[in-house]
Amino acid sequence: MGTSVFLKLIDFILFVFFMVIAVAAPLIDAQTCLPLTFFPDFLINLKRWYGHHYGDYLIIEKPHFFVGLVWLELLFQWPLSLLNLYAILASKSWFNTTCLIYGASVLTSMVAILAELLGFWQGI
Repeated sequence: MGTSVFLKLIDFILFVFFMVIAVAAPLIDAQTCLPLTFFPDFLINLKRWYGHHYGDYLIIEKPHFFVGLVWLELLFQWPLSLLNLYAILASKSWFNTTCLIYGASVLTSMVAILAELLGFWQGI
């Protein structure tokens, strides 16, 4: 019984995570690579405020590799997050597989972002 409660808690945490991604990716992250005329002013202002308030130069300067990673997120990771939401709600057996695919893609993206943030490429 304790194991099933633990698994339900993990499913709930993953559901919340994938729900945040399902909302944030098209509304916030897509501003990096799509024309700003597609978005309402309050979302544009929210992203600008975040970039300046937290000093997130990737959001402000939009380097080419970062724009490419956002395209990866929108075209590959975002649909996977929607599939994972469905899989949680419908208790699909392939949920573990799509989570693994999603995680591998996010890990790959994060390696590039962390290398940039740590200044790995500055010495080359």
